[in-house]
Amino acid sequence: MLGEVRARGLTIGEIEKSVTAGLSGRYLVNPRVSITIDEYRPFYINGMVERPGGYPFQPGLTVLKASSLAGGFKERASFSKITIIREGDPTNRPQKAEVNSPVNPGDTVFIEESFF
Repeated sequence: MLGEVRARGLTIGEIEKSVTAGLSGRYLVNPRVSITIDEYRPFYINGMVERPGGYPFQPGLTVLKASSLAGGFKERASFSKITIIREGDPTNRPQKAEVNSPVNPGDTVFIEESFF
């Protein structure tokens, strides 16, 4: 009835409001809309983790939790040299991160080696 609905960058609540507004009046008197996400884009983790690669995203993911999914940090992993390339960043510039930094769907996390 509404065709394609733009959802990129919106929260679930914002999408629900947008669809409800689009259906109200013209099609339905009091529409109730519920949005759920079936699957997120994977995130990627590389560098000094036991099993680098792509993993399914989970809400609330941090660098520390992402590394756990990848088998944990290797012994020589640096906790001060962590970068994230954010999905959708047109510059693809790595951003400095910490173990408690959030990881989003499509992000690429890189853990460097500590030399000391």
